Amino acid sequence: MNFPTIFPELSTERATLRQVSFKDKRAIFKLRSNKEINKLISRETPKNLNDADAFIENCLTDFENETRIFWVIEHQDSSKVIGSIVLSNFNSENDYAEISYELSPDYQKEGLMREAIQSVLAFGNVDLALKTIEAFTHHNNNDAIALLEKQQFILQSSSQANSQTANQVNLENTHIFRLDIIQA
Repeated sequence: MNFPTIFPELSTERATLRQVSFKDKRAIFKLRSNKEINKLISRETPKNLNDADAFIENCLTDFENETRIFWVIEHQDSSKVIGSIVLSNFNSENDYAEISYELSPDYQKEGLMREAIQSVLAFGNVDLALKTIEAFTHHNNNDAIALLEKQQFILQSSSQANSQTANQVNLENTHIFRLDIIQA
């Protein structure tokens, strides 16, 4: 696996995937505290902008430590941060990572996340030489499940998951999807 030394900015037809910065703290707070997004995600919700700043600091540090690549999704027409997409829990021995994502409800069902996932998967294949990517989603998150299946992710049982996260989180109500990448 070849972790990048410079943060990789990616582009899609309608969005730019770029490194989060402290100027994004209001957008990050809004996304990560959105009740609709969080109803199917178990995570700590920021209580104020200081929590958003701390989260951003963690994202930046994690990139430096080669443990996470956290992109904000910026809509090209408005330059507004509308979501995020992440590769994390890297395992260089197995050329493995996990993908996660979120998108503002105002922009869902428009194909924007499909574009972002395709861009990140291509980056993971070509630039990182990943062989396996897993995604965890709530079993009732039908939109996320459909999106993963369209990208050729296959539903795994929790006992089949090689994930580092599988040993760290409660998998109740969670589906684990896996994509095995054939290197060209």
